[in-house]
Parts: sequence; C-alpha cells; structure tokens
Amino acid sequence: MTERRNKTQESFTSYVNQIGDDNCVNNDYKPKLLTGEIEAARANNVCMYTSSYVKDGKVIGERMGILLITNFRLSFVSRDMENEQLSFQSNRFLGSSDVSLSNIDKIYQIVEKKKRVINPQIKNSSKIDKIRIICKNFKTFTFGFQLSDIGKGKYIADALVKFAFPARHNLLFLYQFKEKYYSDAGNNAGVKMYNKKHDWVQELERCNATGGWRVFSKDCRTSNSSLPMHFVVPKHLGDVEYMNISKHFRNNRSAIWVWGHRDAALIRLAELNPDITNTTVENMLLEHVRRCDPQKRQPELLELYKILPSIQDVNLSYLKLRDLCTPDSDQEYMAQDARFYTLLEKSYWLLYVSLCLKHSDSAAKLLRSGKTVVLQEINGRDMCCVVSSLVQLLLDSSYRTIRGFQNLIQKEWIILGHPFSDRLGHVASVKSTERSPLFLLFLDCVWQLLLQFPEAFEFSDVFLVTLWDSLFLPIFDTFQFNSETERNQALHSDHVVLRPVWDWGEQFEDKDLALFTNPLYRAHVTDGPSRAQSNRSSPPLRPVSSMLYSIGQRASNPNGHTALNGVDSMQLAKHDEQFLEPQFCLRDIELWQQCYLRWIPHLEIKQGGMAQCLLLNRMLLNNIGRLRRTLGRPGASETADERMDALEQILSATMVQTRDPDMASEVSLAVSSFFPFTTILPTAQPFTSELLISSNEINFSHDSMYETSSLND
Repeated sequence: MTERRNKTQESFTSYVNQIGDDNCVNNDYKPKLLTGEIEAARANNVCMYTSSYVKDGKVIGERMGILLITNFRLSFVSRDMENEQLSFQSNRFLGSSDVSLSNIDKIYQIVEKKKRVINPQIKNSSKIDKIRIICKNFKTFTFGFQLSDIGKGKYIADALVKFAFPARHNLLFLYQFKEKYYSDAGNNAGVKMYNKKHDWVQELERCNATGGWRVFSKDCRTSNSSLPMHFVVPKHLGDVEYMNISKHFRNNRSAIWVWGHRDAALIRLAELNPDITNTTVENMLLEHVRRCDPQKRQPELLELYKILPSIQDVNLSYLKLRDLCTPDSDQEYMAQDARFYTLLEKSYWLLYVSLCLKHSDSAAKLLRSGKTVVLQEINGRDMCCVVSSLVQLLLDSSYRTIRGFQNLIQKEWIILGHPFSDRLGHVASVKSTERSPLFLLFLDCVWQLLLQFPEAFEFSDVFLVTLWDSLFLPIFDTFQFNSETERNQALHSDHVVLRPVWDWGEQFEDKDLALFTNPLYRAHVTDGPSRAQSNRSSPPLRPVSSMLYSIGQRASNPNGHTALNGVDSMQLAKHDEQFLEPQFCLRDIELWQQCYLRWIPHLEIKQGGMAQCLLLNRMLLNNIGRLRRTLGRPGASETADERMDALEQILSATMVQTRDPDMASEVSLAVSSFFPFTTILPTAQPFTSELLISSNEINFSHDSMYETSSLND
C-alpha cells in the first residue's frame, strides 16, 4: 500500500515543482501535466504583481515569468526561483502560484487604467495591459502584459473565458481526469458515505431511533430526483403511502429523519408545491411524524424560510464580504481601513452567522427537552443542511471529531443533495439567483464554535479552511454535483473516476495533515448520543474562549481540580456527556480572519500571531507523549511516532536563525499569523529535527505573537 501511495503522489506532483537545476525557466519550458490535462495558452515575460516584502533592504513587489492556462488551472512559473515564495501547505495538484479554474469567479481586464469585467458575452479588448482575477476563496492575482508579445493579454483572456466558465457540467476537468483511484480506507479515515442502506441502519441504531423510523430504499433511480437511493422515513408508513404523500412537496421531499436524541427526532422537510394552497397534507404528515414519537408528543415546526435569510441574501452578503477582503491595491486597502468594520457590518455576513447559531441553538434545546424538531424550507436542501448540521454538532460529540465531522457533511450535505454545483457556480450557465455559498456560511458557524469551545473539537481551523479550498478542486467528486443521482449518471455515462475528498493523503503530505488536528482537543473514550442520553441532567458546556490562550489564568479549586474561568476542568473532561451552548449575539461573533484575510499582507503578523502558539502547543503535546512512552505510561497512541515525525517536518521547515550576532544560538519560528496558507518568509533555513524537539532555545517570546487583539477591536 505504501508503494502504491508513493507512486500516486509522484504522478500527482504539480508541474511547478519540476524546475531544472539551472534555477531558471526559459520560454521553451515544458510543464508536467496531469492525466487529461492539456495546455491551452501561455504567455512569456508576464509580470505577476505580488504583495510587497523586503529582502536585503530592497522592496520586492513583482515577479517575471511564464503564465500558463490549461483545462484545469492557471499557473504562473517564475523565472527567478530565488525570489519564489512558497506557502507551507503544499498541495500535490496546485503550486503556490496556481489556481484551479473552478476557483475563478471574476476576471477583469485593465486597459489604460480602466477596469472592465470579462465574461463570455463580451468581446475582449486587443490591448489588455493587465488582468485581475478574483477567486471564490478570496485569493487574488494580477498579471501585467506590458513586456509580453502584442496581443498576449487578449490571448490569455480568451483562454480563461473559455475554460474558467464552462457552459456544461461535463466540461469540468473532473470528466477529463482519468487517473486511477485506489481506495484506501486508512487514508479515507473510514468515512461513511451513506450511499448504502447499512450506513443508515447503523445511524438509526446509534441514535436508538429504530422504534419509530426505518430505512426507505427506492426501487430504481429517478433521473431528476435529488434524493438518494436510501434515506429514513416514518416506520408505520408503507412505501406507496409515503411516496404518495411526498408528491405534494417540492422535490418530493417530505419528512426525512436525519438524527435522534433520546425519543426526539430531527426531521428535514420541504414546502408544499406552489400549486397546493390547502395545508391538509402537511398537517397529515406532521401527524405521521408525531406517531413516530414513543410518547406521541407534538413536533415543533421551524419554518427556516421565515427566520433565516434566503439563499439570495446570503450570496449578496458574501459578495460584499469578498469585495471588502479583496482590495485592488494597497492604496484601496488603506483607504477603506478606517471604515472596515462599518463596511463589514453592512455586508450582514456576521449577522447571518449569528442567526444560524441562534436558531440552531433553539432547535438543539427543543430536542434536549424531548420535542421532535421539523426543519422546513422551500426545497429542504439549503438552510436545512446548515441548521441540521449545527444542531448535531451542538448535541453529538462524535461529530466533533475529524472522522465524525466528515461523516456529518457526507450525510447532511452530499447524500441528501445540497446542490453544490449550482450554489458554487461550477457551471456558468446557472442563473445568478441560484448561486449561494451556504457551505461557507456553515463552516464559518463551525469556526465560531471552535473559537468558543477550543477543547471540544478534534479538528483545527486549518482543516476548515482547507476544506473550503477543496470545494474548487475538480479532481475530487465530493463537492462537484447537485445530487447523488447526478454523480451516479456521471459515473456510468461519462465514466468519471470517483475520488472522495476525504482521502486527504491524495492532496497533502503528513506535515500538512498534522495541522488538521486541534492540539487543545481532549479526546475521550466514548463519543455519541448514547452516552449523552444516560446523563439527562448534565449541564451545558459553555464558551470558554480564553482557554485557548490564557493558560496562566488556571487556578486550583478547593476540590483539587483545575478551574479555568469558573469552569471546572472535570466538567470539561466530560464534554462528550454535555451539549454545547454557544454565544450567538452579534457582539460575540468574530471575523474568520484565517479564511477571509489571509491574502492581505498588511494584516499579516510576521513571525507572530496564534500560529506560533499552536505550534508551541503541538511541541508540548509531543514531548508529553514522548515522556509517557519513555516511562511506559498509558496515553500514547500507536500513531504517536508518526505525529512526531510530522511535527518535526513542520518545525524543520519553519525555523530561522536570528540575525542578531549576540544571540547567534537562538532560533525562532518563521511563521506568520496566517500560517500555513501564506508564504514562508524568504529567510527560512532548515534545521535538524533533533534540534527542534530537544532544544529549549526556540524563541517564542516575540511580542507580536500576542498582539492579535488589535485585529479584533
């Protein structure tokens, strides 16, 4: 298996790393392409304008090189590799100056300082001076063609319009990439795909919900259905009766069970069809849901379309947020700096995050009280996904692990048919009113929970940001389709190779995967609702956001336990028996800087920020694990050595030696506040792994590493 993995990784290596020993790229440079990837256009002597940084007293803000367009990506290969800045996170498919075409959202042509949008309906100018690209994940690129051959700007623009905005879904690179995929359960982390009946049966049994609910399996696939082959419905309803009721609802989506707590159930439901004005059928369905409750309690109906923003509202908010976080120039950023929080407030993005958390918390408390909750919206595929997923995160600690969180996304978003292709704009022909990054809204809500409960989640914010970036990689099928039906059609009609994104080893090295784990997470033996159900009187786990940083505020209580801001550590150690009770007022919602602001150099704290604190926590945890193994104590997992190797890779790539001659033996971390997504400092030099783990002279005392509060004021 190891041999297979090494061969796969080698074949997937991005061509930007295939640079010759002469450390220079000439005009005849031949890139190494992926299977099915073809070069569509290139331009030599292109200038890429980068964020300014200082090297040897000289301000460097632009690089010359070759710009290549393929049917998969845009790639810039610098001629001067010495000035090449590489991000720490090394994706095997994309280099630091690459972007997949699916990630490109807006392209502007600049002619004589006038900026105009580029799209398939508008003919491009023959005298393009620059091209500016805005990506869906807030990354930006600006290329100048003043030194290129005449007409190269238009040539590149035409190629981008053709390949970055496909008119049909089967024009995505996913259909061309035919590299074989060898499923590896170890690397796939055992994620449940929920495309088999057995997966749903197990979920019913895990939630003790087999008394009132059963798995419904369709006889055959319907070409236009957004429903999967298997899902959970009321047990007392026969197949024919359930299907007859479902015909009255949009997309045939009547009551679908997704999770259970004690005797209560979490249900997703669409609206009645527009031509039905009588609510008798809906009332009958709610009565069927009530009968599934062993105590026959009336379910609580939450009409999400009345209390939460529409998908159009969310998309408009996202566009305002993206415009705010992608300034055209340093001057524009400085001009809007004084009004940043005013503009942020006017985008309503934080308000929408607040509303999602508020109503998810309300639904969670209803379930805790024993009431079945029915989430209803127009088609049952959008805000239902957001709220349903958040409710389960609040109540079920098994979903706060990396594997559990991936199971949750696979169940709530992938299998139950969130229209990712339409909402993310994978195909240009989709109406703008259908676009809406609801999954980003969900991830932002999850990050708020991670910020408030840093010990409750196994995954880190690096994992969440990487997950968002992976939505725009048309190599993995997970986020490329609108439904399981479309995925199955592509598999059989177009012979698409299905490659789940959950196999992170296909994209990243061990050093990158090590950063997916939250070093402050407290692992527990038992996770899941069954244990939580045994402790009905357990108090909620309330936000302790300061415990991420304020280790010095710990104090011993009279019982000998450690107290942290009034919360007993024994309570924290039992968080799998408790539900999360988040703060959701607007004043408690933070801006997700690591995701939205990572490409703005002015906000980057060089050799500082929380990234250093988290790396220090990782070092401490590994040293503890090493001591436990040395002393023969329990608590060291079988994979501890692998994690330590990964940590040594991380530290060896991020250490620099101080330039102060009086402190020649001191070394420090060359990571910024947006590590690992921004570039490594050009002064970084490798150190031996023995020094990294055993040395006590690593400098973590840089004042700026604690100066993050200024960004939150």
